[in-house]
Amino acid sequence: MNMTQCPQCKHQRKGEEYKCPKCDCFYSPLDEILAAEADEIERRSFTGRFKVAKEKSNFGGAVKAEYQRIEEASPYNVSLILAVIVMFIFTMTLSVL
Repeated sequence: MNMTQCPQCKHQRKGEEYKCPKCDCFYSPLDEILAAEADEIERRSFTGRFKVAKEKSNFGGAVKAEYQRIEEASPYNVSLILAVIVMFIFTMTLSVL
């Protein structure tokens, strides 16, 4: 199987694209799997979640709901550790001044 051109329209592949820009066909079954994985990673990332929140009509409510989801998913000790780190940085900043 030649993965440098589209299996349907024979359009030449450029770079690391997963789909043919002409006919929207995947270059190979592996490319289809990689594209799905890349979409899932993007959807779970901060940037992806922010894009979803931006598309909602109530942006503030979407951001608040996302924050609550993260807070509920985080165990108590993570919040405590983050609070200690923030206090440490604040203390170190004050001691330098």
